[in-house]
Amino acid sequence: MKRLWLFGVGLFAFAAVVQLPAAWLAPWIAQATHQRWRLGGVEGTLWQGRATVYGLDRPSGRWHAGRGISWRLAWGELLRGRLAVQADLDGGGGARLAAAIRGWSIERLDAVVSADQIAALLPGTLGDYGWSGRMRARADEFHCLWASSQCTGRIELTWENAAVAQVPGPPLGDYRLRLTAEGKALRFDLATTRGRLQITGSGELSARSLRFAGEASAPGENAGNLNTILRTLGRPGAAPGRYLIEYREELG
Repeated sequence: MKRLWLFGVGLFAFAAVVQLPAAWLAPWIAQATHQRWRLGGVEGTLWQGRATVYGLDRPSGRWHAGRGISWRLAWGELLRGRLAVQADLDGGGGARLAAAIRGWSIERLDAVVSADQIAALLPGTLGDYGWSGRMRARADEFHCLWASSQCTGRIELTWENAAVAQVPGPPLGDYRLRLTAEGKALRFDLATTRGRLQITGSGELSARSLRFAGEASAPGENAGNLNTILRTLGRPGAAPGRYLIEYREELG
């Protein structure tokens, strides 16, 4: 009888939580992203709703509207001991977000967002360069533990028509970034698909630092002033016109 009573209380509490207004998500999203994303036009409940994601343009301090997003609770996952939400973007794409006792995960990720929305979340000063273009993120599963912040999984990002405000002229090119979780650190490998700025390299992001080392060049007639910028940022490489680029930033 006692177990039945406890089950009834738990079921009632869960039903009450999922029926809370979706607006309850707004302050949680703002806090989780360090006040760099906001939800606007929020409708529905925690169980099923929709909103528009706003990203902070860090150079100007203005908020830019991103894509609309809708979500619904995946009831079948409760039988597996998980709380999961299917999130879908307007116009296609989305992901499943799941949480269990030991950790959380992002699954079946396939989403396209503007680069400035992603730049708002970047650590350190990386997000202050006025990014633009289109980014697509894809992953089968990316999983992290609550207790130790250890993660496993891979995410692939493609950045099309990439540009930064500090470099005038046409877009720099298209790039592919592969993110691989290794315990408490995130390793990344960068490669150029096409473009007037050719860059390859790798680095690592941890709670304390961000580092990157690679090689860059600006071949062809569309190089513009890129070679001047590369000479300022890097040092000559093994071949003429190639520059070694190193970046390191302490994050606290």
